[in-house]
Amino acid sequence: MALVLCLAACQHDIETPVLSCPGITVTGTIQNTTRPMNLSTSTIFRQQLDGGGTKMLSMEAVSDSFKLVLNLMDGPYPDATIGNDSLKLKTYVYSKTARLQSGLVVAAISNMGVYNYLNTDTSSITLDFINTKLKKVSGHFYFEADGHKVTGSGEFRNACYVTLP
Repeated sequence: MALVLCLAACQHDIETPVLSCPGITVTGTIQNTTRPMNLSTSTIFRQQLDGGGTKMLSMEAVSDSFKLVLNLMDGPYPDATIGNDSLKLKTYVYSKTARLQSGLVVAAISNMGVYNYLNTDTSSITLDFINTKLKKVSGHFYFEADGHKVTGSGEFRNACYVTLP
């Protein structure tokens, strides 16, 4: 499932509306290098199951030095609430060894314009705020990759999102 979420966020052939995010700030840090980031995609989508389903938030942010992909999976939700944009304000965790998959952060380092993706060992995404009327979300994240040798973190404030049915 984590691979499916990462691939969904890394593909650019899905046409989503242009994001207009007044007041947004996104910062990312990898190995003590901090950069302001530009949000390139931010989408909530759903996986319908019998009697409910799960919701996913996928965000991608880029800078001149690196790219960060955040994939959050929340649920299960009953049929009555699967259609709204609400997500639980909590920490979502990914761990390759413990097989936890609700909060995957994938980082890529730019090498002359080509992004080389790192293998995430563990990561977390914490949602601090969501406004479903304005379609904005805020939170912070952390990750360790490539045998826990590379670390990173960051935050997103007032990041807008679009919803796919």
